[in-house]
Amino acid sequence: MKLQLLHGGVLALLACAFAACSQAEERPPLELNVIGGGSHNYSFRAAERPFWSQTLPAASGGRITARLRGLSETGLKGPEMIRLLRAGAVEVGMGVFAFVAGDDPAFEGIDLPGMAADIDTARTIANAYKPVLQQRMAERHGVKLLATVPYTAQVFFCRDEINQLDDLRGRKVRVRGRNMADLVAALGASPVTLPFAEVVTAMQTGVIDCAVTGIGSGNAAKWYDVANHLYNLPVDWSLGFYAIGLNRWQQLTPKTRQVLLEQTQVLEDALWQETARENRYALACNTGVGDCQIHRPAHMQAHSPTTAERQRLQETVLKIAEDWGQRCGAECVERWNATVGKTIGTHLRASGN
Repeated sequence: MKLQLLHGGVLALLACAFAACSQAEERPPLELNVIGGGSHNYSFRAAERPFWSQTLPAASGGRITARLRGLSETGLKGPEMIRLLRAGAVEVGMGVFAFVAGDDPAFEGIDLPGMAADIDTARTIANAYKPVLQQRMAERHGVKLLATVPYTAQVFFCRDEINQLDDLRGRKVRVRGRNMADLVAALGASPVTLPFAEVVTAMQTGVIDCAVTGIGSGNAAKWYDVANHLYNLPVDWSLGFYAIGLNRWQQLTPKTRQVLLEQTQVLEDALWQETARENRYALACNTGVGDCQIHRPAHMQAHSPTTAERQRLQETVLKIAEDWGQRCGAECVERWNATVGKTIGTHLRASGN
């Protein structure tokens, strides 16, 4: 009799254990609070919003949903994103590497100025450097990198005529990061750090002569109302990221983590595809010549660097990259050379070499 009772008790305990496991696996649906990019951007409408509101819930069978807000709706500026993710104040967030580079110069290695003349090269670099950033962000900053995020080519919107590289000399140019400022200064212009929202007024009042931003973003913000000329030299691609705090990540079930890893790769692919599409049409929209889709047709005068001008830039681009390497350290240079450098055929000298 006692044996039967014991046997029954064991079965009951096992049944409870299995039930607990099942309940742990079948937790209530998870709603993520997500801060995305600027809601005024095409990529937000075309890729970010559909992913968080439709793609992820569908792929997870409704187990994972999201409440998405654009960065501008939160009152955040951008440079604080890594720290907020680490602290858990932001659950899932999007940031721009150039904005958070004050936390770690290694972040700049994914988007060094002048390294990518086109978006395909920009993605090649991002793919090569992504494992470096995944490890760095986890080990040093307590953040799990989920996806890379591109914007359209960062080019020059200028109030007055600009036909060639030398025309930038003496211009006051709005920039948004140290590496961009270094390149602008190397071209003979004066870099001015200024928030995106203040550019139109600053150009109207003569505080700046030109401003660098995405060729699509500038059109979306109607910069063509104050800037009559566009110099189509991609400084960089304003590459960013989606990430989650490592502590929050480890609280998720293995199944949830697996779904998020798989689906944020879907988000990454969609962002690169839609940004490449936007980039194709943006020049036509800004000039009003050719096939304009996505943005508004304007009437800017546009010029692009000649082959000779691009060749002139190469020495400057390499010097700025090596200056970055000195700030970041020998380990940064070694990892960059072994990943990005090997992929694109560029080698940075470490400090003292």
